Amino acid sequence: MDIKTRLKEYEGTATYQAKMKYYRNGKFYPYYDSEGFATIGYGHLIKRGEDFSTGLTDAQADALLDKDIAIARTNVKVLQLTLPDDWNDFMIIMVFQLGLGGVQKFKKMIAALKMQNYSEAIKQAKDSLWYRQTPNRIDSMISQLRNK
Repeated sequence: MDIKTRLKEYEGTATYQAKMKYYRNGKFYPYYDSEGFATIGYGHLIKRGEDFSTGLTDAQADALLDKDIAIARTNVKVLQLTLPDDWNDFMIIMVFQLGLGGVQKFKKMIAALKMQNYSEAIKQAKDSLWYRQTPNRIDSMISQLRNK
């Protein structure tokens, strides 16, 4: 499954968001995530100056997700890791969710990845507040890794 499809599942499909009333009349509307941050569409963190009060169409939400994935891809490069594709995807999704600053706090996990010690990297991912807050997502991400 590609990153975009995975993120739509992790962040909440339109069907799920319709149940939560974030998606109505064919548009996505802002909501507050579990950490209290204003969010829209497929997990886009609303930044100062962005106004989504009139909602986003499906096409606009998809375009915003594409932009956010591109930012996450670029930010993963900052970590200077040489990773197989499965782990690169894992890190893109992690940066998408936590931001580059949040991921950079995973010093032991990053060190393990630099040494290609994938089992230790998984252990470090699971030994975190991130895992305690979103265990189903991270377990799904781990299940899709080929290099463990």
